[in-house]
Amino acid sequence: MIFSRIIYSSIVIGLVAGMLLTSLQIAGLKPIIVEAERFETLATEMPAGHENSGHSDHAHADDFWAPAQGLERNAYSFLANVLASTGFAAIMLALMNQFQLPRKANISWGQGSLWGLAGFATLFLAPAIGLPPEIPGAVSAPLEHRQLWWALAVLSVAIGLGIFAFAAVRIKTLGLLFLVIPYIVGSPQVDTPMFQHADPSVTQVLINLHRQFVIISTVVNLIFWLSLGLCCRFVFNRWFRGLALSADPDRS
Repeated sequence: MIFSRIIYSSIVIGLVAGMLLTSLQIAGLKPIIVEAERFETLATEMPAGHENSGHSDHAHADDFWAPAQGLERNAYSFLANVLASTGFAAIMLALMNQFQLPRKANISWGQGSLWGLAGFATLFLAPAIGLPPEIPGAVSAPLEHRQLWWALAVLSVAIGLGIFAFAAVRIKTLGLLFLVIPYIVGSPQVDTPMFQHADPSVTQVLINLHRQFVIISTVVNLIFWLSLGLCCRFVFNRWFRGLALSADPDRS
């Protein structure tokens, strides 16, 4: 019964949170991405000898498919955000049931916010410290290296926060070790500037766009994760806590 409730609840929360995230991205992040893509397109159209000499994972190839600007692109973003939000909600509800359900107590607004902040710290902030969000045209380390480090950062920080929150006091120090492991290892970097353009003024524009993108991405993800934590908190109190009470013969 709990499993089916987690699935159904996650789908509903995923739709709500996915819609919120897509709206925030369209309003705050899309204009920056479109502007950066404009400079990236101009760079690829420059004559030989003046093109961007750095490697970029965002470079467009002639045979590379991408959704058209406008409704199609927004629709694909919405679908991806709903699927991701549904998965995140399922994980959060499962953890709430694992650690909160035995207490047979409601999750407060503050606790719901802490669950959201934990998700934000694990899945956005921790990786972003070593690998900040990038705009099109940015020169970066090979994708597979960044993916491996991202996975290390998420896993280590998740374990570290879990130890701090739920483990016995005598081993909480171990949580600190897990929190710093990714940064001791170090994130993959390149030795060249992030943006390489023949026109220095364009390079400065891209640097400014990147700074804005990092700041707005942080705010967008913070709002998203707080909303997800509070939605899961509401659903848990309404739909899951009652299971523990109904199974308790001594409930009032």
